[in-house]
Amino acid sequence: MKFFNIGLFLPALLLLNPTSNVWADEKFSAVSIWKELLEKKSDCVTWVSVTVRIEVSSGGRSFPPSERKLEALGTVIGKDGLIVLSLNEVDPTDSILARMRSPGNVNVNYTEVQILLADGSEVPANFLLKDEDLDLAFIRPLATASNDLSPKEFLAVEYHALETPKVETLDEVVSLGKLGRNLYRKSTLQRGWVNAVIDKPRDYLVVENVTPGTPVFDRYGKWIGVTAFRKEGGRPSGVITVPAFDVMEIARQVRERTD
Repeated sequence: MKFFNIGLFLPALLLLNPTSNVWADEKFSAVSIWKELLEKKSDCVTWVSVTVRIEVSSGGRSFPPSERKLEALGTVIGKDGLIVLSLNEVDPTDSILARMRSPGNVNVNYTEVQILLADGSEVPANFLLKDEDLDLAFIRPLATASNDLSPKEFLAVEYHALETPKVETLDEVVSLGKLGRNLYRKSTLQRGWVNAVIDKPRDYLVVENVTPGTPVFDRYGKWIGVTAFRKEGGRPSGVITVPAFDVMEIARQVRERTD
């Protein structure tokens, strides 16, 4: 049996199949764009720390209040420091209700919210709005804090309403993130694919290998959405990507209510 060195024939095969060259060029271009995204836009993702006071009642009894400190990743969507997070990551209501043996109520109040900047400093913030249907939460620096910061300290994702990227199933995408405190909050980039495009009852994407609260970008580096939990029966049932248009529309309503 004779064996052939495929390397000798590879140039000829590429000439016979020019689409393989196009595919390689597109792949190289996407990787270059993603590298630049990681280098220049990684701070559009930030850690947020919240302290919550939890009051629980069940079966006609009220339990002593407790406090809990939580950290979650958020996406900066405004130069003024407006940040969107996955609500489930900063609100323990669902997890508490899931452990209760009888029906009850959970009341969560935010006693402290801090934005953890890349240089290690902390910026006090306000908890502005919860959207339980989309699993989104919005926070923004306190007015007194934001006045002390230059606009450059809040690097936001770029959004152009008239240039909404079209995303299809099997498209390769990336999400920016940050590691935890034990790994020095180093910026990360995760690659994944669009597994499904859902359009009923509302639009969202199913993307693999993403972390709730982080932004997702297409192969051209365009921001396409923020990851959050899909809820079923009031409980998280999977991670989805909420389209950028929907996120920014809610952000517009937040600004109208709070400005």
